[in-house]
Amino acid sequence: MSATIETYGTCGRMDTIPFQGKTDMLILYESLTPTGFSEKDIISKLELLKRNYFAALQRLIQEYDVEIMPGIPQILEILSRRSDIVLGLLTGNFSDGARIKLSRVNLFDYFIVGVFGDDTDQRNEMPLIARQKITDHLKSDIAFCDIFIIGDTRYDIECARKWDAPCIAVGTGWTDEEDLLSHEPDFYFRDLSDTNAVLKVICNHNP
Repeated sequence: MSATIETYGTCGRMDTIPFQGKTDMLILYESLTPTGFSEKDIISKLELLKRNYFAALQRLIQEYDVEIMPGIPQILEILSRRSDIVLGLLTGNFSDGARIKLSRVNLFDYFIVGVFGDDTDQRNEMPLIARQKITDHLKSDIAFCDIFIIGDTRYDIECARKWDAPCIAVGTGWTDEEDLLSHEPDFYFRDLSDTNAVLKVICNHNP
């Protein structure tokens, strides 16, 4: 919020809107447009906002302990060695924000492609962009049924459903198990500590 105040003179309604499942750009729009800012106003200072935000994030993230959820480093390490798997990062964070956060725990470099809040303000558009980036990387077309969306909110399940991509929901976020299961993910894990079970789902996938 401090970066938003520093850039725009206000954080708008940022302290009242839910962030979960939203891109950084959508959060800015929803926070500032009700207080009189146009999208043009917001975009005109976007690069300054990013500089202020990334500088603050880089400083603050060193002051806190960061917990990696169970199984994630092991799964990323194993999948990164496979020639038939492309690891991609799909997040509503701005790209440099994601890099700062994941580099703090040495995870960012596992991802070959990424779709970020810089690419679109709508989460449901992200799998389409991811598909194109993976296709460009592989120099070969890839179907949505071969792209796993893994996330801890109902919004991750919804964006997978929009494109008929398989979804793995994980119960390590703010959304409780009952809510996640009510949106009918293809697979559900309370966490990713059972790495063999998770890898079996991904690596033995038959659309």
